[in-house]
Amino acid sequence: MLRSRRVWFGFAISLIFLVLFLARTDFAEIWDAFAEANYVIAFASLPVYFAGVWFRAWRWQYLLRPITKVTVWRLYPVVIIGLMANNLIPARVGELVRAFILGERERVSKAAALGTIAVDRLFDGLALIPMLVIVALLVGGGNEELEADLYVTSFNVDFVGLAVLMAVLFGIAMVILTVLAVSEPWQRRFDVLVMRFTPARLRPTMEGLTTSFFSGLHSLRSPFDMGMALLLSVISWLLEATMYYIIGLAFDIDVGFQHFLLATAAANLAIAVLASQGGVGPFEFVTKQTFIAAGVGSSVAAAYAIGLHALVLLPVIVLGLYFLGTMQLSLGEMFRRSTADTATEPGGDG
Repeated sequence: MLRSRRVWFGFAISLIFLVLFLARTDFAEIWDAFAEANYVIAFASLPVYFAGVWFRAWRWQYLLRPITKVTVWRLYPVVIIGLMANNLIPARVGELVRAFILGERERVSKAAALGTIAVDRLFDGLALIPMLVIVALLVGGGNEELEADLYVTSFNVDFVGLAVLMAVLFGIAMVILTVLAVSEPWQRRFDVLVMRFTPARLRPTMEGLTTSFFSGLHSLRSPFDMGMALLLSVISWLLEATMYYIIGLAFDIDVGFQHFLLATAAANLAIAVLASQGGVGPFEFVTKQTFIAAGVGSSVAAAYAIGLHALVLLPVIVLGLYFLGTMQLSLGEMFRRSTADTATEPGGDG
């Protein structure tokens, strides 16, 4: 795993943003903020977070309906394992892991499962981008900014500007996936394009793979399924923002709930693009700067960002490893088999 270029690329992203995060940091004051935090309140936020994950599993159930029927409770551990893999491996490898495990457990095409996961991630953007725009406008008339003040330079990133960038990226993805879901001519063109760039020795294996992937996009044809997926996305992110708010109480951060909504949207959109291991680095930087913009002291904001991210990452990793153990899979085996099997699966059942 450590030989993978994506792993080292993820480390590089984390390192760059950790340097930004730690610039002009008073470590003694951060330690004081941790010493004064109420950990009973902080740990009380975890059930709220895992309730949000349950709504994500429910959303995935709707997206899977055109290809298979799976209960939410069978999907829930698969979602947790996928999140765990994303926390440990960069470049969103957890999505391949999810497709692999679902294919193994439910005997469905892994490529089709990957198609539903692509739509699943799309709905995260469709929920977070409007949240970022609306809250940024309400909080500061669109003038709220992320500011990085380094020893040698400083720069600002406008919240609405970030939302516009993400809207363009997610909008392009939405158009491409929707066209592929509803247009057979474009499906054939895409299949020809894929086969053209596939080495000859792999073409027999790849035949039918794109067709299976397209079957995972069928939920985009149903207005009801799309409406339910969007509703469940909004609920899951509101629950995550509530977790952020509860942890804010633990660090005695006295700002309105809208700032926690802003941090939820900005930090998670940032790590959707800057896919380091678990978003380490970009998440802390964006969260800290969001609360500095809200008037919170730099050291308290830094301590809050570190504590929040630890509570988002570590319990998921522990629970994901537990669920993985119940399936008789090791972490290394899961990584190797998911990246190999999902990418080369023949058409048909997984």
